[in-house]
Amino acid sequence: MAKKSRYTRFLHAVGQLGMRMRQRRNDVFYRMRSTPGGYRILRTGERVRSPFEIPRRRRAAERFNARNARPVMDRAGGWGAVGPANFAGLDRVLAVAEAIFERKLAADRGLQRSTGDSKNHLEKRRFLRNLLLDEDIARNPELLDFALSDDALGIATSYLGMVPYLNRIDLLYSTPREADDLIKSQLFHVDPEGLSQVKFFINVFEVGEAEGPFTFLPADASRRVLTSVRDLRRAQGKPYVGRYTDEEVAAAGASPRIVSLKGPRGSGVAIDTSKCLHLGSRVQPGAFRLVLYVQYCTTREIHGNRFATAPYRHDPVRYLAIQHSEQARGITLGAPAMAG
Repeated sequence: MAKKSRYTRFLHAVGQLGMRMRQRRNDVFYRMRSTPGGYRILRTGERVRSPFEIPRRRRAAERFNARNARPVMDRAGGWGAVGPANFAGLDRVLAVAEAIFERKLAADRGLQRSTGDSKNHLEKRRFLRNLLLDEDIARNPELLDFALSDDALGIATSYLGMVPYLNRIDLLYSTPREADDLIKSQLFHVDPEGLSQVKFFINVFEVGEAEGPFTFLPADASRRVLTSVRDLRRAQGKPYVGRYTDEEVAAAGASPRIVSLKGPRGSGVAIDTSKCLHLGSRVQPGAFRLVLYVQYCTTREIHGNRFATAPYRHDPVRYLAIQHSEQARGITLGAPAMAG
């Protein structure tokens, strides 16, 4: 028993050490990414690691943007409002998303429209869920067609300056939590993927305050908040990396800059969540939120969808955006911890 106890304590100590090392590594990365000088160093490091791939993607974007540029996103703010006027055929894509949602509701009683009265512990925890599997995307090619359309891809390439890796397409389903505290993506945070990315969050149904709208700070305001919180937490001996409370954001004077994605079906945002603090899924009892979610990254990520590449094999730009997924593991993920 004593040996087992010592072994258990050893494993616990190793786990704690690993956690502290990861925290320190993330701390350094986030600090560098949030400052102009650190950002330049990290960007140089990316170029060194990918001396051929990044120039290749930049050249392809230049050719693509010559015909299809969509400069919707403000570079300083890292975001831009989007909606039906920005995407041809968005109504049809949202109709597909709604039909998938209704089928999944009918097939799975756990996916009720509101879980505010649920007594199941798992349901209390899972307030934000991914609904799409790779098979759903394969059976509904309209979703991939949308993500690779001139309109959608043009927004991403115009902002990122390169043909990105299309990482994920999903339907994010938010329902109420019974607990009063805020956790995970309900708190302000930035996402960990790369130095820059573009995400679309498009409301499938009308969203008001009760539906817990996606809420964010523009990139310039986010930088000021992160600097302020970093200094405050350092003085208090607290870790810098993590989630940030409403009180910390308010203390940094950023509250007037907060934007909430409330609006009718089809209202949305294109946003760089690596630079913009954001939160979401603060859904009130009796309500729910369904969002069409598309993610474009400047780096190849481990967790992503497996897309049907064959239809695009003769399109050099679109194939470049998805060819990496031929080797994707195609695993089913839980709700993304930082999706919003």
